[in-house]
Amino acid sequence: MATLRDIRRRITSVRNTRQITSAMKMVSAAKLNRASNMVKAAQPYSATLRRMVSGLHAGMAGEDHPLFTPRSAGKSVVILFTSDRGLCGNFNNNLSRFLLRQLQETDGLPDPDLIVFGRKGNDFFKRRGYPISQAKMFLQPSEYRSQIMDITSGVVERYQAGEIRHVHLAYNYFHSPIRQEPVFQQLLPVPPLEGEASEAETREMLFEPAREQILDHLLPAFLRNQTYVAHLNTEAGEHGARMVAMEGATKNAGEMINRLTLTYNRARQAAITKELIEIVNAAQAM
Repeated sequence: MATLRDIRRRITSVRNTRQITSAMKMVSAAKLNRASNMVKAAQPYSATLRRMVSGLHAGMAGEDHPLFTPRSAGKSVVILFTSDRGLCGNFNNNLSRFLLRQLQETDGLPDPDLIVFGRKGNDFFKRRGYPISQAKMFLQPSEYRSQIMDITSGVVERYQAGEIRHVHLAYNYFHSPIRQEPVFQQLLPVPPLEGEASEAETREMLFEPAREQILDHLLPAFLRNQTYVAHLNTEAGEHGARMVAMEGATKNAGEMINRLTLTYNRARQAAITKELIEIVNAAQAM
């Protein structure tokens, strides 16, 4: 049976843990606010770029751009975005298991070439024997954009050269701090952008240079933007999931302190009662 000293030590330990989880919750809340603002700020540009690409492609009159053309041979590439650190609930595990099911169930993805951002995703697939061509871990916030631009440009060049069959993004789409949805999104060949713009919106326009040349410049920018937005959603989702996890941990620590305090008071009362009984018995014996 635990002594009063043991219970006091336990209460002190849990209180220290509660202070840490509470501080982590506040830090994550501040980071979430910044990350969610970045996601919102990226949406207008992303939507406009998507609408422009859709309109240009719709007006090509039967011709197709190489980046829209499916391939029948080549490797499959998956770019996965996870976090480097844990303490964010099932945020990384849900996404990694979701991607694992996609790789096992989707035709043409038996042996993909994985490009992983984040230690958690790298460790998950390395343990399962999947080949990881590139692993980007513990990057500084200022490094993400350049790394993403370089990797996206590289896979676009490899796709145009016929080395790659298709490219997919795997990330957590940020809905709210309590809801992040795993997404498996096709990046190449560029899927039909239906509903974004119609041929009627662009058929009366004159283009200089030609549509194809404009698409040559816009499509790589569009693909880089899609990849970067996937990273922004993952970053916001990570901070949201960690904030919720730390809030739950802080609440659980408080409940544990209350239970331990009750146990301590009962044990202390029992010890005092025992001492009083011993004193009374000794007085009666005299």
